[in-house]
Amino acid sequence: MVKKIIIGLCLMGSFFMWSGCGGSFEAPVGSTITISGPESITDGTSSTSTDSAFFTIVVKNRSGVPLDDVKIWITYPWAVPSPARLVQLYDDETPQNSPMSVKTDSNGTYNLRMDYERGLVDYTGTIQVTSGSVVGTADFDVSSGSGS
Repeated sequence: MVKKIIIGLCLMGSFFMWSGCGGSFEAPVGSTITISGPESITDGTSSTSTDSAFFTIVVKNRSGVPLDDVKIWITYPWAVPSPARLVQLYDDETPQNSPMSVKTDSNGTYNLRMDYERGLVDYTGTIQVTSGSVVGTADFDVSSGSGS
């Protein structure tokens, strides 16, 4: 009887520990992170202005099943707080510093908005999305089209 009580208490303790985790977790080993969106922007306007680019980030387990509530970190080298301040990352409509931490939705997806400077400025960088030991990358380049 004492053995059953101890086992029951251990199971209840495990349940409370699990439910207190907040629901989000890191992608397990063997998962994939893919990033879809524009790879390069060429704009030959004569003045620098701001535009937006949108990226879809998807996290799947090794069987290809999308993972919801996965905590991901998103970085881009030219994003605020970079002194160049060429890119601003957004969580919905809220500006965020790089790296920013967000979670995937019920479809294993996160939609990223990046506002970037265009026109006279040429720059290149890699968007990096990390969750635990799993990393996904995508290049994003902006060119003025002037050939310089």
